[in-house]
Amino acid sequence: MTSLRTVWRNLILASIWFLLILFVLIAYYLITGLDQSVITEHMNSNIPFILLFAQIMMLVYLLASTRKYGFNIFKNGWKTYKSKIPIDVIGGILTGSVIAITYIYFLSPMQHILQMHIGDYVPAGEAMTSLGKHTMVFFIANVILAPFVEESLYRNFAMTIFLKKYSKLKTVVITSAMFGLMHWLGGFWYIMLTGLFVGVPLAIIVLKRGNLIWAFTTHLVLNSIEFIHISSL
Repeated sequence: MTSLRTVWRNLILASIWFLLILFVLIAYYLITGLDQSVITEHMNSNIPFILLFAQIMMLVYLLASTRKYGFNIFKNGWKTYKSKIPIDVIGGILTGSVIAITYIYFLSPMQHILQMHIGDYVPAGEAMTSLGKHTMVFFIANVILAPFVEESLYRNFAMTIFLKKYSKLKTVVITSAMFGLMHWLGGFWYIMLTGLFVGVPLAIIVLKRGNLIWAFTTHLVLNSIEFIHISSL
């Protein structure tokens, strides 16, 4: 039961880290006497830094909280037969490419339409514009850290513990929903899209393959293509 609480703490904090970093930045800007309009501009331009620090906090807390259970995110979930590795890597490359292309040419325009006609707490297109600033920081956060950190939490530690307590369906639903919620900076519709079209497929892949390699490769390829796309805007 204790390990289950640890999983839930990690999942909840994964979304809160972003908020805490936002509060710290806002407090800093207020103390330095910046005008509110300038603060908003600074916050938007520093979204890549917020993503970077949030990923670091997620990783640090995950490492610290799993040590006492002997759960090693660098070893657990990665073991498989050597003959399966090429299949998992190639499958991940293809899956990541398909999801990325689907997102860029279908889901992202659909998100924009939903934001324009139904509404969202994030203005349409603002998240993309903000992410395109500070390219190197965004690359480190989104390509270097995010695939490993997020797979280690959602599809490795969380799914491993949840499958001992919950059904496969419940495990997929919870981890995918929390994965989507972690992307709340992108808006309500982005939460829904990442949960349904990234979280669910990756969770199912891990269930089917029994290791993280395919899911991690998918996530890495997806984020790499996303980075290239956003940087070119």
